[in-house]
Amino acid sequence: MNHSTFKSFTFGIGLFFTLPLVYGNSSSPSSSDGTLYINKSKTHKVAPVKYGFHYEEIGMMGEGALHAELIRNRSFEEATPPAGLSVKNGLYENVPAPRVKEKKVFQADPLIGWTTYPLSYTPVFISRTDENPMSGENKYSMLVNVTEDIANHPDALILNRGYYGMNLKTDTSYRLSLFLKNRNYSAPLRVFLVDEWGQRVSNVIEVNVGNRDWTKYTGELKPEKNVRRGMFAIQPMSKGQFQIDVVSLFPSDTWNDGKSVFRKDIVQNLKEFSPSFIRFPGGCIVHGVNEETMYHWKKTLGPIENRPGQWSKWAPYYRTDGIGYHEFYELCEYVGADAMYVMPTGMICSGWVKQSPQWNFRHIDVDLDAYIQDALDAIEYAIGDTTTKWGAERAKNGHPAPFPLKYIEIGNEDFGPVYWERYEKIYQALSAKYPDLVYIANSVIRVVGRENDDKRKDIPNFVNPKNVKVFDEHYYNSIEWACEQHYRFDNYKRGVADLFIGELGISGKYPYNLLATGAIRMSIERNGDLNPLFAERPVMRHWDFLEHRIFLPMLINGVDSSVKTSFFYLAKMFRDNTFDVCLDAAIKDIEGLQNIFVTMGYDTASKQYILKLINLQDKKVTLQPEVSGFKRPVKAHKTSLVLVPGKENTPFTPNEVQPVETEVGLDLNQPLELEAASMVVYRFKLK
Repeated sequence: MNHSTFKSFTFGIGLFFTLPLVYGNSSSPSSSDGTLYINKSKTHKVAPVKYGFHYEEIGMMGEGALHAELIRNRSFEEATPPAGLSVKNGLYENVPAPRVKEKKVFQADPLIGWTTYPLSYTPVFISRTDENPMSGENKYSMLVNVTEDIANHPDALILNRGYYGMNLKTDTSYRLSLFLKNRNYSAPLRVFLVDEWGQRVSNVIEVNVGNRDWTKYTGELKPEKNVRRGMFAIQPMSKGQFQIDVVSLFPSDTWNDGKSVFRKDIVQNLKEFSPSFIRFPGGCIVHGVNEETMYHWKKTLGPIENRPGQWSKWAPYYRTDGIGYHEFYELCEYVGADAMYVMPTGMICSGWVKQSPQWNFRHIDVDLDAYIQDALDAIEYAIGDTTTKWGAERAKNGHPAPFPLKYIEIGNEDFGPVYWERYEKIYQALSAKYPDLVYIANSVIRVVGRENDDKRKDIPNFVNPKNVKVFDEHYYNSIEWACEQHYRFDNYKRGVADLFIGELGISGKYPYNLLATGAIRMSIERNGDLNPLFAERPVMRHWDFLEHRIFLPMLINGVDSSVKTSFFYLAKMFRDNTFDVCLDAAIKDIEGLQNIFVTMGYDTASKQYILKLINLQDKKVTLQPEVSGFKRPVKAHKTSLVLVPGKENTPFTPNEVQPVETEVGLDLNQPLELEAASMVVYRFKLK
């Protein structure tokens, strides 16, 4: 979405949102805080909610974490400005958006990640240059100029510190590749690994830099001791100049026995969640801020030296595309998920488009046929036979079998008359050739700063509303708003389009913002006849990139850890407890804003009843029963997640918050207590 404040800080503990009527004043339960209503005989069939991931390269979700590459700025392209934007008077002049925020010029250190040692002085000078580029894809390289006899400076090094240091382990080898071009340098280079203090901790590889053409060199480094935040070192041995480009260092213990680009511990956590699908590549990365910065999947294929990377509108504002289109599908296979590819429609982010009058967006004219053909090519790459052009390219890249592509989303947060027309043309072209794929349409994201109360009112405006098979709705709002949406989907007209929540972000004070997502999740469960999809986000962030601020993605990844947060556990409690029959259940007799929520269902596969309850109050509550059909006490499996403000899992405290599993007796005809700020799930069978 185009509202960076919500995108960046959703689920942050540090936000100060006061929710009236949610928080209680007593730490002990009242005699009655509401009524738990359940009617076993009143049911309706539903489709179990499919919970997946929304993957978008933000906050070092991939770079420096899931993507196991240890070298930062490996191709010296990280400071490359966004293509297609010219600068005048310190601002982008061809950005039509009136706000200065969008016009602010992107700037970064051209050598971010790289430095020389000692810090005070070394005769080894490094700079980024566009002279003698390796290729049109990699325009920049690093020029190394050694100006003095290096024998007088035995400690002189070029260092890459990676993404906040490199976790080096003695039981792992590290695969090195780099490209070099000699200018007038006459001695070997020495490359090795060092610790935090610049002391060598690995074997040394000597590279003879004799070729004046770009030449690739490879080797393997093996640490002699464990180092949590190590670095990669290059040691020149004489005066002279040379250029270096596309420096890559991968651990040998990546997922799939070292055959993938993914960090093993992170993939294991993603796989444990067991997502039904992964939505990729976003998000606003799809539509960019102009045609040049849209997602161009073909540029993400093949050897890393052929991938230019791309400026991104989300911090840290650059991605290597090391996790490219091909790797996206590999990730889906590794975690057992279907793939959802979000294709650009030629419409750019609405925050970067001129409005005349307000809310009437003037989108750029594009060759829509080119976008349609590009999408057809993308689908062919994913599932086409190897006799086709792009199916053969997939096989060439190591995967002759089709990938698990199931969904195509046509655009991201695109809306309005231009989109409605483009959607129809794209849908007709794609579905004619690939009728078995599921096609997803976008909805409006906001109306003059407010969520549209009825996003589906736009469906009749599509050229052919019957071709809107699945409708993607994105919401970023407050705790109070989320609580008010508990019955939102009950009133949706049936037979129109299936429901997809592609992005949901609830801002406010932790843990109530996290628990408030449950009000919407339960509404989706109850309305499972809409065949709902729900994409979890944010999936991951890098702990050091967050500067150790508490923030709630599902996973917080450090240099040597991947930590499951309370968000992961709450989302998994929903993921692991879906049902296909929904019972009539509600919380009654609450004064003011509802802050206790319930859903109940029956899973025919396990023959178990599933009862979910969430309490947003900051006190323990007691619910009085109004239950029919459950006459006797039962033995139940109880999963309880109790959250406390300020208490969260981090790399420093990885097990601070966890669900508790117990076997209990459950009598639904007796008052039921719920812990403060908690979610509980009961599973049981009837005799």
